[in-house]
Amino acid sequence: MPTYLSMGVIDDLKLIFSDEGKKNRAAYEERERKEAEEAQRQILERRRNPELMNKYNQEVNENRVKLNEERDVWKFQQKIEKGYDPLTDWNKLRSEGKIKVGSDLERDESSRRLGSEGLVDVRIDERMPYIDQGYVDEDADVVGNFMKLFGGKKKNTKEN
Repeated sequence: MPTYLSMGVIDDLKLIFSDEGKKNRAAYEERERKEAEEAQRQILERRRNPELMNKYNQEVNENRVKLNEERDVWKFQQKIEKGYDPLTDWNKLRSEGKIKVGSDLERDESSRRLGSEGLVDVRIDERMPYIDQGYVDEDADVVGNFMKLFGGKKKNTKEN
């Protein structure tokens, strides 16, 4: 097995501009061009054929309805009422299987590394019950706490 010193970026640049890299780039650009041409061909076909356009519009509308239904599940996060705790709705929806968070979500196997289960396609914090409640931890003001440490706290004084 040959050993060599890896130079990181320099090795990457060598690979990009080598013959192999040029072939890979050309193949990638060809694939991209063919995919774009196929998408354009499908658009033109739909414009010429009313049945295909109706089918396409029906699929688009079904997807929109599905996305709206998924979005409506999360409306409890914005609900502001005296004594209301979004955690109750969150737990209820999670037990019904309408909400998936953390370990319930499908993970990307290709991002699995050193004990990590892998990445997910969504932001986990947006799926928590208190995301829109506006809670701010007063002790989380790092700069303010740093200033207090050195006596930099402003004092309210009235001059007569």
